[in-house]
Amino acid sequence: MLSLTENLSKLESIKITGFTDNSNFVERDYAFISFSKNPKEALKYSKDAIDKGAIIVISQVNLHQYLKDKNLFDSNLVNHKDKYLETLFARSKKSIKIVGITGTNGKSSTAFFLHQLLSFKDSKATLLTNTPEVSNLKNTQFTPLTTPDNFLLHHFLKKTIDLKRKYFLMEVSSHGIDQGRISGLDFFAKSLTSFSKDHLDYHKNFSSYRNVKKSFFSTSDENNIVSIDNDLGKEIYSENKSTLTISVNDKVANLYLKNNLIKTPWGDLTNFFPFKSKFMISNFLCALGLYGKIFNEIDFEAEMLKNLKNLPGRLQKISLFQDKICYVDYAHTPDALKSVLDYLRGRYKGKIITLFGCGGERDSSKRGEMGKIAQEKSDFQIITNDNPRNEDPKKIVAQIVKDMHLKKFDIIFDRKEAISEGLKKLKKLEQESVLLVAGKGHENFQILKGKEIEFNDLTFINELKDVI
Repeated sequence: MLSLTENLSKLESIKITGFTDNSNFVERDYAFISFSKNPKEALKYSKDAIDKGAIIVISQVNLHQYLKDKNLFDSNLVNHKDKYLETLFARSKKSIKIVGITGTNGKSSTAFFLHQLLSFKDSKATLLTNTPEVSNLKNTQFTPLTTPDNFLLHHFLKKTIDLKRKYFLMEVSSHGIDQGRISGLDFFAKSLTSFSKDHLDYHKNFSSYRNVKKSFFSTSDENNIVSIDNDLGKEIYSENKSTLTISVNDKVANLYLKNNLIKTPWGDLTNFFPFKSKFMISNFLCALGLYGKIFNEIDFEAEMLKNLKNLPGRLQKISLFQDKICYVDYAHTPDALKSVLDYLRGRYKGKIITLFGCGGERDSSKRGEMGKIAQEKSDFQIITNDNPRNEDPKKIVAQIVKDMHLKKFDIIFDRKEAISEGLKKLKKLEQESVLLVAGKGHENFQILKGKEIEFNDLTFINELKDVI
């Protein structure tokens, strides 16, 4: 058996066009990676891969007597996976710049804004997205997971390179970091959009979640962009002063909004950004910082910012009933809900109704906090189902309302009925009153008892608005 170093050296000497761990996806001159510990199974799929054009098989069991020089055997393949991926991914390093965007909230919006900014320069970029409506747009690729596994990522990267695109924009989730899905990737630039409590069902505690997010960044990174409106961003900057900072609150940041000017290291821009909420501005500043890092300049006309579009289901406005408004937003964390409600309170003079729920089989620690925020920041609340999945909806709602002491809320489990009631209440209120329908945003389904039921907040509201 060759050593790891010898295996990697041999791998580097072979002209490989791609790699996969699924024999069905093998193409000519691919490396096929077999993690199976079952010799018969490993041989079966490895032979299948070679028949389809694989040039080398990296396997956890020794197949040399069958595959001869086409087999690299490593009995510790699972633990050495990152080393092999690093070698295999290195082939794309010179061809493409990968931009990774992480954060509790704002990843999708930041990536979407950056994709649009790059189009101003006619720069060819692939946006990896799990928002179906966005995946229908030019130069996008849909992924069901925010951050897919290593092998699917390689498939998308190879496709991007084959199309001669120069940039690959992706969201990096804490699950993706922790599970090693981005192992081997060489990021040109990384950003932190925000940081607050979430995913504690998976990470168990806030400290663990924080450490995972922080591990995405290195003190040797040259192109980090972080928001310093959170403690983690400040810490990352304190440990790597080459990090570019953004803020909507602190004017010491490298990028911030001052009066009607966007201050940047590459010069000032007149602010034509069409969205006024602080969190949207923060996401935009993050995208602008990434653009500046890519080109070392801001070289488009500021007026072009007027054309920027928002993601579907992100603070999406529907005008109703004589100056009464409904907003649909994806806010599903305490920080996101607070940010949206603060924005609405500052913009509108009337009453605010908040309609929301919390996902089942997900971080339960945020439920009570979201209930308190909704009660503190709005005049009336309607608690309903989000995606209960296989969890008891009554249990979820009980945890949401446990600290909501003022009895100014309704509990309506059926989301359609809840939205209908919300619209009826809104119609009776004074002008400039608002109904916020939060939690699901762009999603086209609701998960109840393990089944996906077709449902979209925006579509249903538009169906009802003329009949309420």
